[in-house]
Amino acid sequence: MNVFHKVLVRIFELTGGKDNVDVDFADLLKKEGFFPSIDTISKQLLDEGWMTEAGRKHIVRITHWGAAEAKRVKGNGPASSNEIEKNSNRLLTDARELIIMVEEFAKEPESKSLDKIEKRISELGERSRAIRQHL
Repeated sequence: MNVFHKVLVRIFELTGGKDNVDVDFADLLKKEGFFPSIDTISKQLLDEGWMTEAGRKHIVRITHWGAAEAKRVKGNGPASSNEIEKNSNRLLTDARELIIMVEEFAKEPESKSLDKIEKRISELGERSRAIRQHL
């Protein structure tokens, strides 16, 4: 979980996900140890549409998009690590199969074999993207 998501989840926890509850953003970042980056974090969360300013300086509110993102991020706890492990093991197996396929191709180069290799490389890319979603 990156800093932006950590702060967003903390806002979500403080507000209970309600978009009408004010949060002192400066105070929150001081407590979390991210105050020196208040401008960067604020800009990112505002640009993403996850929070909105509530009128006074450093007083913010979570948006419904922010609440949805916080729920999504919070949901990526242990289940996410299980997904990473499962997909990582599958990536390793697929990569080993690719090596075997390339070795066979080197012995007898054929168009069909190369098509299978290209398909497997594409599958490895998809598996890698699936893993990245959970990081």
